[in-house]
Amino acid sequence: MIPSCEPIPWKFAELSAHHLITYDIKNELAYCNKLYINITLFHSVPSFYRRNGIGSMNWLEEYSDQGFVVFSNLLPHSMIDAHVAEVTRLFHKHGATNSASFSGLPEPAANALMAEMAYFHLESEPVFELVHHRILRTLLRQLFQAEPLLSMARNSFWETGNTRAHVDTAFRSPEPPYNICRTWCALEDIDPRAGNFYLLPGTHRTLTPRLCKEVIDEDPGIAVLAQQAEADPNSWFRLHGRGWPRVNGKIPSRIDANCKTSFDLKKGDVILFNPALAHGTLACEDQTLSRKMMLCEWSTPEAYMRGYSPRQKQTATILPFERTVSNNVQLKQRGRRSAKR
Repeated sequence: MIPSCEPIPWKFAELSAHHLITYDIKNELAYCNKLYINITLFHSVPSFYRRNGIGSMNWLEEYSDQGFVVFSNLLPHSMIDAHVAEVTRLFHKHGATNSASFSGLPEPAANALMAEMAYFHLESEPVFELVHHRILRTLLRQLFQAEPLLSMARNSFWETGNTRAHVDTAFRSPEPPYNICRTWCALEDIDPRAGNFYLLPGTHRTLTPRLCKEVIDEDPGIAVLAQQAEADPNSWFRLHGRGWPRVNGKIPSRIDANCKTSFDLKKGDVILFNPALAHGTLACEDQTLSRKMMLCEWSTPEAYMRGYSPRQKQTATILPFERTVSNNVQLKQRGRRSAKR
């Protein structure tokens, strides 16, 4: 496990393994009154922070190289507390008050909870505000060079642990510009005994592309879809739907378990990671502990229009938007509704 590192405001703090970098932008929260900030402020540190005395690295380069980056103290605690209160209310509504009651939910109740959770960011003001935090959206805008689109948001308060290594996407270029990213947000100080989230750095560039090639070579039908996807980007969804499960099935037996990298995450910390990076959850040593987190998937409008299923499109939100608050939050995207009626 990587040891915790005291954040250094406005500087890059090196961690012990894989030259991972954490950035502290807590001070920016006090000065940022606008929706959009110039993220180049993060790159204004003289000569950056050099790794082993050679080269320089900004967070976009680190994301491209390692497949993820960790931001410390990104989300304000007051917003997290309001968000957690709303999500707690939702869990209690469906009978989940602790780990045992959550894991013991009857299937109909569990399905109802998950269905409501899928739209919760559209119906709850505190949840919406945290999901679309202005600095997080700025980072994503910098990553995508386009307006970020939220395609999925879910909250988890308990973790059974031992989630095997997997990838959430495949058949994508590891090179920028990117059109998909996931964010893992700590809603409390994460106790390592509760089942830490782990990543395998760099596997979006090494292991995943290699397994994609294997699957294409093994299956003539998938090979045809791969050729079609090169000529017609709209065919990529069919390639992904058929080929990604095959790639995912190979991941657990092909990783180096010694390269699993986990973190001592504190409340407000956020990991931005490439979904093609192999990742999973370590063993949960104490089932009574909570592990409050929020996982979101972000994309771009262009990728969303051609690559997401109709259900995913129902829960996606695009900004800029107009918002009115009555009994529920109603989100109106210019030209079409994005909130479920």
